[in-house]
Amino acid sequence: MTLSLADPASNVRDEIASASGMPELLEKIWFHKTASAVIDADRCVGCGGCIAACPSRSIGVAEDGRPTLVKMCTGCSACWDYCPLAGFRVERLTELLSQEATPQSLRDASDPRESPLLGRIRAAYSARAARRAKGAQDGGAVTALLSSLMETGEIDGAVLTKKLDAFHSESFLAISVEDIYSAAGSVYHQSHPLAVLNRPLPTGMSRIAFVGTPCQINVLRMLQRFPWQYRRTTANNVVLTVALFCTRSFNPDKLEYAVAKCGVDTNQVSRIDIRDGNLTVHGLSGEGILKRPVNEFARAGLVGCDECFDFSGINADLAVGNVGSELGSSTILVRSDAGQKAITLAGSSLYLRPVDDLAPVAKLAEYDRRRAEKTSPRGIDSHSSLWNTYSQHLINYSGTSRAPKAPPTYRSYHYDVSC
Repeated sequence: MTLSLADPASNVRDEIASASGMPELLEKIWFHKTASAVIDADRCVGCGGCIAACPSRSIGVAEDGRPTLVKMCTGCSACWDYCPLAGFRVERLTELLSQEATPQSLRDASDPRESPLLGRIRAAYSARAARRAKGAQDGGAVTALLSSLMETGEIDGAVLTKKLDAFHSESFLAISVEDIYSAAGSVYHQSHPLAVLNRPLPTGMSRIAFVGTPCQINVLRMLQRFPWQYRRTTANNVVLTVALFCTRSFNPDKLEYAVAKCGVDTNQVSRIDIRDGNLTVHGLSGEGILKRPVNEFARAGLVGCDECFDFSGINADLAVGNVGSELGSSTILVRSDAGQKAITLAGSSLYLRPVDDLAPVAKLAEYDRRRAEKTSPRGIDSHSSLWNTYSQHLINYSGTSRAPKAPPTYRSYHYDVSC
């Protein structure tokens, strides 16, 4: 069987490579191959990593909310290499970073705070803001922390995601305390926040924070660890990363439809909370108007999230979520010097108390790990190579429900006419 039969993105270049006996050409990745394997296979998680990694800034967002070519692709393969659902293995990167932080000889496998499930934890707190921002969820700790760091000059800005409505969001660079407060509250929509890093910073701005889900933090770590002189990303200006506990994100339109099917007027929804396995919909006055097990909304979830094993933001400086703390508080895991420094500098803006029992966090982390091991056709292997080739992806995924699919014309238009 030839590659053209197995590869929905195959074209004349692949035919020439196959006929020439030059297999290295088969691994040259143009954007339309990443699109075939991830975006149009419905595996994209909306992290924006491909946009941030593209040195020619050729990738943008299409009307369907997914990455697409906006100008000629150079075939540099970066969109493939930095995508956590395509080229690189997050579990291998996590192992490499863990080895650097704590050599194998110094690890204590019996210590739950050094476990593969939760990663390295220097301290764990239950936190709430001393001055809670309007619209903040749980303890409002992230908003309080970032605003304090900006007020003291520790950071110049922060990449955040703010609600457009209860279901949709947009990512932006906050450059003031007012901007940070405008992003208070959670929304379960991935809006390509890493793409913000592919825009130049305002003059005089050099130190920024990044708040996102674990998958976004992992791609950011890849961008920082493997820089490229021709890539104009501001990834190396990120001095603090804050991961938000995450089991999955949602397609906002599908989630809104699912909520509407439950008899809710979605125009009357102010926010959505997920806690203790339940999804709660709140009305405009803040009252709960619907509460159902979150699993009932699984069809609205992003398919690619099932392949992610990182619930607790293992590679972030700080990880934050409501698991493990009482209602009205947030759990904060401190993982690095930068994270500890941020907590110290936040000072009186946060009320903190130690958390000794991380079993609830570990339970969800284990759930995500088992789900990923069961779902991912390529498996989870922290000792494998860091990168997967496109050919290996075809071998692993062809014939599964996650197999590559041919990109629509609008997504590969600039490739077809320019490359």
